[in-house]
Amino acid sequence: MNGWSTPIRCYVSPADNDKIREWYESLSPQEKADADEFLKNMRRTRDWQMPHYRASLRGGEGLGELRWPSEKKAHRLLGFFMGGFWYAVVGCTHKQGVYSPSNALDTARRNKKQIEKGEVRTVDYDL
Repeated sequence: MNGWSTPIRCYVSPADNDKIREWYESLSPQEKADADEFLKNMRRTRDWQMPHYRASLRGGEGLGELRWPSEKKAHRLLGFFMGGFWYAVVGCTHKQGVYSPSNALDTARRNKKQIEKGEVRTVDYDL
């Protein structure tokens, strides 16, 4: 991280779908507003740490999560740091140890590997 801004990139599927944009578009207006404010603040933060960022997920193989509440739900963006960027690979919610969608962690691991291997493209987070 460069100290002034943490650039965020978003996973784009092999079918050329911006999966983070699709997740964002599924949110309510209040959830979008809360996500916008949270991510704007995180991008300006030099040292990401709890409670807003968990650097390591059990079984996550190098994945972390950005964490914020909205509409009585615990929202998450799963992703990882590589080459000066934070790559968002899955948007989800989390309650009592369970992600929704339930396959979020498996999907995040797969998407991370595809980015690391250069098999998919990513785009700037501009939501």
